[in-house]
Amino acid sequence: MLMLSELRRFRVGDERGARARLDDLAVALLDGDYPPVTLLLYTGDDKRQRSLKWESVSAVSHEDKKIKVKDLGAGESVAPDSLKDEVLLARDVLDALVLDLQNRRATRANDLALEEEGGKLVLRAADTSARALLRRLTRGLFSEPPGHALYDWKYVEFLRGDPGAVRSGAGEHLRIARLQPGEIASLSAAIPYMHAAELLKLLPDPLAARTLELMSSERQLQVFEELDEEEALKMLALMSPDDAADLVGRLETPAARRYLERMPKRKSATVIELLCYPEDTAGGIMTNEVVFVPSGMSAREAREHLRGLLSETAFSLLVYAVDDEEGRRLQGLLSLRNLIVADDDARVEDFMDPYVTTLAPLDAAREASRRVINSHLPAMPVIGKDKRLLGVVTFDTAVMLAAPASWSAQAPRRVFT
Repeated sequence: MLMLSELRRFRVGDERGARARLDDLAVALLDGDYPPVTLLLYTGDDKRQRSLKWESVSAVSHEDKKIKVKDLGAGESVAPDSLKDEVLLARDVLDALVLDLQNRRATRANDLALEEEGGKLVLRAADTSARALLRRLTRGLFSEPPGHALYDWKYVEFLRGDPGAVRSGAGEHLRIARLQPGEIASLSAAIPYMHAAELLKLLPDPLAARTLELMSSERQLQVFEELDEEEALKMLALMSPDDAADLVGRLETPAARRYLERMPKRKSATVIELLCYPEDTAGGIMTNEVVFVPSGMSAREAREHLRGLLSETAFSLLVYAVDDEEGRRLQGLLSLRNLIVADDDARVEDFMDPYVTTLAPLDAAREASRRVINSHLPAMPVIGKDKRLLGVVTFDTAVMLAAPASWSAQAPRRVFT
């Protein structure tokens, strides 16, 4: 195993005796768990930087501290910015912030371990120890081998602090996408906000939106403002209406207006409806994505009616019975279980629970949260003066409001499906 700090002191030489200084190594990060080196960058006597494909390397001599190639003159000249989309170990990865996904922590890559494997040189691990720094500062005089701080590269994600780097496709191997959104949100709180924005862009859109929902308010706004407008619109469209409304409500007025105008009309309407209520009220913390059916429907009709709605709504454990879809006056509630097991011809009004505890939209948010928690219900409906169903305050929202602010990213979120 070779450490990058040691390898960078090697000279590059060819069969004719020409020599050059090794500058850097390019790797293909998307090529498996242990990415191979693809390019060798070096500077010859003419002071021009050149690149050779790694296939041109005939041997790596540890004793001579030399990388042997066939012909140094065959290297291609490297123009300024020609390698901006490549991932270079010394330029991009060394000293970069890395995420240790096994231990769920952020740290720094103080050195990198490479290993020869089947004629290739592959990136095997990141050394995050203080010894690695000492090894580099003493130019190898302190050469004690890496210990417990050597992290297997297949469990490492590196971040450059440049959200735009993700768009280049020169990338990361996306192990981070295997974590739960709450864990990713917690990791994002421990790193600079530019790195957190880059981290968000690494994720598939649905996971990114869920992670954004779980970030603290301050971090959420910092990250959101680093997204370009199309990316930001995509996140708002995927977020739950209440979380989207909270985020839009913290934006500058011109930006908020622009996003509301460009969002899908249905989503924009739900967000605007929520923005009408003060933040410290039940209406301000409710979600208005609610599943409801007319109470006069049969169980068969209700199941068919809900088939498409359930795939579009985040909260779906409880179904609310209303007088009709236009008036939406609350009549009762039923669980999905009761709806599924009911006889096909049974009417919703015959097996719904008509005794529903409700909240008013201007009830104080903390008192509403206390009532939801004490009720042990997944959610409590919010109704207007005419009994119109406006939305629900969910259990997870109530818990996060009642918990200390520092718990918000760790607070459990129930998934009601």
